[in-house]
Amino acid sequence: MSEQNSSGMSRHEMLQSIIWPHRKRNMVTSTTEGILDAIAMGMIPMSTVITYFISDYVKNAFLIGLLPTLQAICSILIQLMVGDRLRGKERFKPLMSVCVFAYRCAWLLLSLLIFFNNRVSPILFVCIFYGVFCFNGMWSGIMMLNYTQLINKIIPETSKGRFFGIRGAFTSAGSIIGAQLGGAILAAGGDAKRFALLFGIAFVIDIVSAAIQATLWEPKFRLDDPVPKDSGKHENFFSIFWKVMSHDRNMAAYIVGVFLLTIGLSFFTFQTSHAKAALAMNESQLAIVTTILYITEMGGMLFFGWLCDKTGYKKTFIIGTAFYIVYLMLAVKVSSARMTFAMTGFYGITQAANGLCVRNMVFRMCSYEQRVNYYAVLSMTLSLASAFASSLTGALIDWIGYSLTAVICLCITIPGLVLLIGVKEKSADQLST
Repeated sequence: MSEQNSSGMSRHEMLQSIIWPHRKRNMVTSTTEGILDAIAMGMIPMSTVITYFISDYVKNAFLIGLLPTLQAICSILIQLMVGDRLRGKERFKPLMSVCVFAYRCAWLLLSLLIFFNNRVSPILFVCIFYGVFCFNGMWSGIMMLNYTQLINKIIPETSKGRFFGIRGAFTSAGSIIGAQLGGAILAAGGDAKRFALLFGIAFVIDIVSAAIQATLWEPKFRLDDPVPKDSGKHENFFSIFWKVMSHDRNMAAYIVGVFLLTIGLSFFTFQTSHAKAALAMNESQLAIVTTILYITEMGGMLFFGWLCDKTGYKKTFIIGTAFYIVYLMLAVKVSSARMTFAMTGFYGITQAANGLCVRNMVFRMCSYEQRVNYYAVLSMTLSLASAFASSLTGALIDWIGYSLTAVICLCITIPGLVLLIGVKEKSADQLST
């Protein structure tokens, strides 16, 4: 498909005119399924509940950090295998629906595993537990490639910031509900089967969410030119990566900056396990921390969504990163479980900005025809950073301690912020010209 059709409309203008009549349906549908998914994930967040649970079986910080690492590696491998196959696709939703269902089946598998944990040895239990997250990571890799492309395709450019902000605020509210429900189940006491109940309820809610997500309206419209069937080959990821990084210095600076920031952000993963072991955090305090995380995310999403539409994604990203620098400074001196309440608030604001900006900003840095390739490079960078960051940060905590590792993460985060400040993004008006 050429850059312009016979009427003189650009591909961007054509798509905007097609999706505009369906914007309300897609916004409401996406927000509704997001709320349900947030309730489910609010019950079992990786950074609090899952790390709290597995720390009963795994005492080593490196091995705890290996859980998200293996999940990310599986995500990377599957993206390398299938990422280029997304080029020239008219629709993203069919494949995404399959991936979402498979990805969320992991919660059912974990529920059954925990319920019957007394029938397997602790070592085998941990191996299967980590294996389920590898399965989860594989499907999440394909899902994320499809989902972000789909949402950026079906939501009008002029409404994206407010949509993501309002949706993020509602999903944060859903996460609060999930955290409260999960906290009540954990606070009731009992053996490990209460965690099985958490994962089981999360699975049921997530499947309902997936069914609603399948009703999103998507037009048959290509964001880029299809690969000819008789070409005999697809361009591999490494050639795409080299082409983007060598020909677009602005994007290259953003990719490096995001890589550094993602490594720095991995430190939060270990806040709960450290607070449990060194600061005597109990399950009631865990529920408070999880609630604070989602409340600050909700407030941040509402404000930052408005700010993104007004000033772009870059300024919001910078503000959110500045809050994380404050978080790391507090982490150096953390001395009580209650102090993690304030720290979690700062991180929640960071997470709101990061969730709104890190992936969406790339669509303000390239043409419509470049979106698939540019997003593939960004997604792979985030996966690589996540894969190495968690295990590396965990190893550092085991070696030099929690406080010194916070200092190192601070030294990694600041250069990432500097690179981000120097990046240029296009406005919504510039994208249409």
